[in-house]
Amino acid sequence: MSLTELRLRAARARIAAACTPPAVDPQLGAVLLRPDQCAAAARVNDAIARSGGCLLADDVGRGKTYVALSVAKGWRRPLVVVPASLRATWRQAMERTGISCSVVSHEELSRGRVVDTVPDGIVVDESHHFRSTNTRRYGALADLAASARLLLLSATPLQNRTRDLAAQIALFHGARAFALDASALAAFVVRGGAAGADLLPAVAPPTWARPAVDDGAVLEAILSLPAPARPVDGGDAGVLRTIGLVRAWASSRAALRAAIRRRRRAATAIEASVTEGRLPTRRELEAWQEVDGAIQLGFAPLLVATTADPLRVPDLMETISLEHDALRRLVAAMAATPDPDDARLAILREIRRAHDGTGVLAFAELATTAETYFRRLVHTGNVGLLTAREARIASGRLSRDALLERFAPRARGVQAPVGHELVTLLIATDLLSEGVNLQDASVVVHLDLPWNPARLAQRVGRVRRPGGSAVVHSYLVAPPAGAALLLDVERRLREKLGMAGRTLGRGIDVVPALASPPDVAATSDDGYATQHGETLQRIARWARPLPASCRGRRCRTLVAAAHSADAGWLAALDDGRLVAGLNGAPPVTDVDIVARAARACEGPARGIAKTAAVVAIAQCAEWIHGEVLARECGQVRRSRRPERAIDRRVALAFERVPRHLRASAAARASRLLATASLARPLGAERALHRLLEDADAGARERWLDQAIVVAPAPPDGYRGRDRVPSVVAIICLGPGATHSTSSDGPPSE
Repeated sequence: MSLTELRLRAARARIAAACTPPAVDPQLGAVLLRPDQCAAAARVNDAIARSGGCLLADDVGRGKTYVALSVAKGWRRPLVVVPASLRATWRQAMERTGISCSVVSHEELSRGRVVDTVPDGIVVDESHHFRSTNTRRYGALADLAASARLLLLSATPLQNRTRDLAAQIALFHGARAFALDASALAAFVVRGGAAGADLLPAVAPPTWARPAVDDGAVLEAILSLPAPARPVDGGDAGVLRTIGLVRAWASSRAALRAAIRRRRRAATAIEASVTEGRLPTRRELEAWQEVDGAIQLGFAPLLVATTADPLRVPDLMETISLEHDALRRLVAAMAATPDPDDARLAILREIRRAHDGTGVLAFAELATTAETYFRRLVHTGNVGLLTAREARIASGRLSRDALLERFAPRARGVQAPVGHELVTLLIATDLLSEGVNLQDASVVVHLDLPWNPARLAQRVGRVRRPGGSAVVHSYLVAPPAGAALLLDVERRLREKLGMAGRTLGRGIDVVPALASPPDVAATSDDGYATQHGETLQRIARWARPLPASCRGRRCRTLVAAAHSADAGWLAALDDGRLVAGLNGAPPVTDVDIVARAARACEGPARGIAKTAAVVAIAQCAEWIHGEVLARECGQVRRSRRPERAIDRRVALAFERVPRHLRASAAARASRLLATASLARPLGAERALHRLLEDADAGARERWLDQAIVVAPAPPDGYRGRDRVPSVVAIICLGPGATHSTSSDGPPSE
């Protein structure tokens, strides 16, 4: 092997050593982690050490629970935040691994429960439930994570828009996460590539199931409804009510009837209030109830506080009259058309016959739809219902766990029931779409299309688990209207799924193709997070034993060259980052460019001129110095208004310190400015900003001490990017073979 080839191998190995985190112990109590799980745990540990937190976004069925427990093993006071329905699942996993964690549910945080322990590390399962920053549960989690490491778990963290992902990243990276683009946000996401996917069942192409009925006339009647009378705080409730009716229409005729009853109830309640000279709020409307089809009116003068504008009363009454007339026309249109629920039920019966002998899991977004299907199919035998309100079979109610044991005994670790006790068709709401293993089944039916398309992948993920059927089938029951509407539905779902795919990476196909051939519709570029994970896996394969002289920060930069159609270079920094410059463009850490450069580095070795090596090192050094200069001059870290407010308040507090105490106060002020400008959890930022808004606190001498306590140093083990990184290895790229007599001696940095 030539010296040029040896040099390239050594450079690749040096890059692999810089980018590959320390391995983790695969043995976790009674659980042995798979190699892909060990790799994920190592990457999570490294990401948390660098940034204080990360989001593990592997697909469902990849064992994120055990990866999280492997990470939590290194914490002293771990806390797990889970949906209440998954508490038992996590308890079982902790028993198997021997890892003890405190547990609190999402719902308890929403109710304002105060957590007794002060955790040093937090695992949040199904973290996409924390994508709305104005909820109580989000604020509670932000406060808990103010001084703790944070590991977020979600196979579908991006539900509708990029801000969903930013809100979760902000929990450990602060408000600056909302200013990052999709590529920058993906840097905080750990997502594996193809490794480990072969352990999961294959997914057959999804299939549209179209009801043999056209209910377009009813849809037109819904869309022609006039704007309803709104409560005093109604806002755009008119639009939302129409959208709600359309969603109910697409779900089931029973759900549409229930939605119409609710709309009539609201109109009648507003009418009764306006008659008394009042106009209710949305909360006050809840005082009106419907019993046996009759609307029970509340006593408006006692229940409604807001007085209606007398000049608006005639218009309000006319609006209510028009709404009553339009709703009567809608009901008449429904009576004049066949019930589409009959066609939908025929589809479900046919799917059940086609997959006789295996479990069928049917999801509905609306509980009314699930309950209707159950009532009309329970007589066929072996049918179960699971909603937030109840679990039921033909003989009556039972516990949720008992129902799941009848449907998926193997996954639940119990003996399989026989005869009528076995449930082969389980109709459920999306309560069951998260965190439950039901791999006994192999068929998923979407009885309606969820408003959030990420639910489609979550639903399929319940049965696509290791040890399940070889192939998982999925069906989507289409809305009962013409092809034009179905094409529009497909377009909307693909737009939302495409946004998540570009950021995180494409998962399993969950939407059948209508407008595009299946092979085109199923093809998509890997997302930033997936591509980054696959790049790291590629580089990990470059690992080779390094001589002692090539280890550590102080060794010289190792330079090599590989043949490539692209001209440029790839460099590894000692803080684990990769920087690439290709085809004359400025150096970047962009995921796409780095991935392209990493692939090029696997080309054959070639010689390199000393001048080319010097130019590549100089370009990389210039990039590093530019980053450091921007940071030190405040172009990055002092660009936001809250940080400038901290500067002003620190200066004010320092002026109020007596002269004989200013020497010690100066050190405290410097420490506060240094720590407050770091990327830190949103909870710590909010606490510091609350202190900034306290006018009295700014006048006290001990304000600096209070602020330092509120803005504590990062968690133990935090490896921020405040020092100047160095280049450990650089591989030059380009076509041809340029030889140099000086190539035997690698230039130093």
